[in-house]
Amino acid sequence: MNNKDRNEVILNLTCELLAKMNIDVEKAAAEDVVGEDSEEGQVLVEVTVTNPAGLIGFRGRNLSAVQFILALMVKNKIGEWVRILMDVNNYRSEQKSRLEKMTIGLAEKVVKTGKPLAMANMSSFERRLCHMVIGGIEGIVSESEGEGEERHIVIKPKA
Repeated sequence: MNNKDRNEVILNLTCELLAKMNIDVEKAAAEDVVGEDSEEGQVLVEVTVTNPAGLIGFRGRNLSAVQFILALMVKNKIGEWVRILMDVNNYRSEQKSRLEKMTIGLAEKVVKTGKPLAMANMSSFERRLCHMVIGGIEGIVSESEGEGEERHIVIKPKA
């Protein structure tokens, strides 16, 4: 199956899932993610809905769960795993900007004080974004610590 057909299947499954959840979809699109910070074969599913809060949930937890369910549906339909990244009403792109700004601010504080700083617990998606930002800042390093829901990043001065 080519990428265009695969993305069409993903889009149809997305609309079907959201309809079953009684979520009104205004716009929906599925496209391959390209760029240096994307994974091979990743598909971005962008949807605009009338009431995004319930779909996104607290700190994006509902969105992550729906994204996982959608990936399972896609696996069952086409027989292969596809990494799905779902963005509802531009939540992910706004989240990325917020995380980048927060990470830069905390990194500057670590550079200035020379003391390590622990960030809040985050999802793997959020931690990955922060690690990428920190990787571009001179004089500091980042490490993920903790397990499961308690996993977070610690920003440290470079030894």
